[in-house]
Amino acid sequence: MPMIYEYDLKEILPRLKGPLKEILESEIAAGNDMVEISSKWPMPEVNVWFKNPLTDKYKKSYPSLQYTYLGDPKNWLEEYIDKENGAMVAAKC
Repeated sequence: MPMIYEYDLKEILPRLKGPLKEILESEIAAGNDMVEISSKWPMPEVNVWFKNPLTDKYKKSYPSLQYTYLGDPKNWLEEYIDKENGAMVAAKC
């Protein structure tokens, strides 16, 4: 499993804003652990993967985000994408 590096936390994670930042904070408060942070792919600015599934309650709260259930064991289970800010929050399988 990929590690989260100091650079990821200090340089990449702060790029997360708006609704995705609120989702991130909510998931952390609920005890869900981040397992990977990256940039470039699949979204250019910031990508965050959580260990456990996300709740789908965010769909109604943040209609500006694109929610997709992938259910792909090779990649990830589900994702919320903010195309305007080039960011994603997802859950691993």
